[in-house]
Amino acid sequence: MRFLPIFAGLMLCAIPASATRQVIRRNHGFSSSEIKKIEISIQRLGGRIVWKRINSGACTRQGLLGVYKPEQRTIFLCQQNIRHHSEALIETLRHEGWHAVQQICNKGLPVLSKKTVFSKLTQSDKKNLKEFYDRSQYHLEAEARAIEKTPTDAYIRDIEFHCK
Repeated sequence: MRFLPIFAGLMLCAIPASATRQVIRRNHGFSSSEIKKIEISIQRLGGRIVWKRINSGACTRQGLLGVYKPEQRTIFLCQQNIRHHSEALIETLRHEGWHAVQQICNKGLPVLSKKTVFSKLTQSDKKNLKEFYDRSQYHLEAEARAIEKTPTDAYIRDIEFHCK
């Protein structure tokens, strides 16, 4: 009986990322066109999006939904974790995409003032910043957290504005 969970895990690895995206979209009411718009906007900057099916490489930290690796200009979306937190899928894609904007379009710097950014954060966001990030990263991370809440069409306009 121990082979069944292993076999099921191997089968999950064999499912193409695009199929998993479709299941996430269909089962949770996300617009595939909205996800695609965000993906295309990030790809136009020269960024890449990789949907990781298993917790490996960039997605090994438990609970991690996504991460941006600037040296690779790549966003890794952790499907294993997103399937449990699918309501955060689009926000995670926007958040990590904004880190790409910061790095590719603004030399690794935030584009908004600290006052503007911190006025948009919840108390929970502020607590997480202090708990999980080095103080030198507060402004960049806070900006990505504030921007992730922006509606997709406005988000794309912001990318176009800051990445002229």
